[in-house]
Amino acid sequence: MAKKSKKGVLGTIIFILLLGAVVAGFYMMVTRDKEGKLEADVEVSDYSMLMRNDLSKQYPQTVREVVKYFCRIIKCANNEELSDDQMEKLVDMLRILYSDELLEQNPREAMLRYIRGDISAFKEDGRSISTYGIDDTNDIVVEKKTKPAKATVHMYFTVKNDKEGLKRYYWDVLLYESSENVWKILGWRENNEGSGGSDE
Repeated sequence: MAKKSKKGVLGTIIFILLLGAVVAGFYMMVTRDKEGKLEADVEVSDYSMLMRNDLSKQYPQTVREVVKYFCRIIKCANNEELSDDQMEKLVDMLRILYSDELLEQNPREAMLRYIRGDISAFKEDGRSISTYGIDDTNDIVVEKKTKPAKATVHMYFTVKNDKEGLKRYYWDVLLYESSENVWKILGWRENNEGSGGSDE
């Protein structure tokens, strides 16, 4: 009789331990799923994504990548609510993409004033940049015969306006290959022909 009692107690203990392990395992699985969903739900801002890249150390290698960074910075500056410090960091990143000639024409402080005023008017008008598009690599014309080599990239911004809806603005971005063998932006101009790849 005592043996049966001991076996019963031992069986009950093992059952409780197994049940506890199952409950603990289930709890950990549910908690992990919730944490994963919470992390997935946290939206990373364009500004944070851009600031993860140090262009002074990891400069974009192709003409298209330079223009893509240019577009991402312009979109971020116009769409996000940024502090003065954040705007300065964004402008400094933009200036890394500029040629020496373009930097000379746009001193940093004057550039900051101009960009802040332009963005303020842009937002007051109820506008935001919805998307941008850039020529596919195969469509970019690079003039290797010239010294330095030059390139023109067609691109566009799709701008959303509270009153007028969506409107597309087409630009040509002009670049040249610097003595460090990286592509720098010389400037840009409006392009009324309406080319510029597909949405990024």
